[in-house]
Amino acid sequence: MEHMNPSRRPIILSLDAAGNACSAALWAQAGIVAHRFEAMERGHAEVLVPMAEAVVAETGFSQIDLVAVSTGPGAYTGLRIAIAVARGLGLALGVPVMGIGSLDVHLHAARRAGAVGPVAVLLETKRSDFYFQAFGVDNTPLFEPAVVSAGDVKGLLAEKHIAALAGDAVDRFAGANVVADAMGRYSQDADAAIVAALAAALAAQDDIGKIPPPRPMYLRPPDTTPPAADRQRLRG
Repeated sequence: MEHMNPSRRPIILSLDAAGNACSAALWAQAGIVAHRFEAMERGHAEVLVPMAEAVVAETGFSQIDLVAVSTGPGAYTGLRIAIAVARGLGLALGVPVMGIGSLDVHLHAARRAGAVGPVAVLLETKRSDFYFQAFGVDNTPLFEPAVVSAGDVKGLLAEKHIAALAGDAVDRFAGANVVADAMGRYSQDADAAIVAALAAALAAQDDIGKIPPPRPMYLRPPDTTPPAADRQRLRG
């Protein structure tokens, strides 16, 4: 695998399909130069590659130095799709692939939107609970990512003196629970543009040729349902 020429800034293709949106972005010369984003609950597999092709239309895939992809937690199918596409592109292009955690993506999206103080990220599980992590004023994680109930979220918000909520599950949580008026709320979908910015910052600190391959963050096993015939055999 060839290393990026250290005399120039990397060109980064970033992908995100971890939640209820699908996006791709191209980072070059220290900023986003092309971007595609679409809110969607399903169908990520059909649109992600065309989005990637669209954002590199001007430069071409051959100019890419690094592929970045969000790694969750999030929707199991979307994570598998995006990471598989990113790994495939990295292998075909001979460039490294960097994983960026979705909790960090939402944290930095909220910071860009004006969030100050400790921030709690709430992501959708499609159940009654939440993927959850809180960060201090310097963006340091206050604890490890976890799956927590609404009741536990309320306790942690008070314990950690959280000033703002961010993520794609903020509206669901706030709609069913009392949230202080002074607490900032940043209801948002993840975006590959933020993935690219975080990857660029990390690439500037290290040799991108030594980046380990991305791994999805699954905070619990995916939901699986056996086919009807298998269920009948199990019952028998």
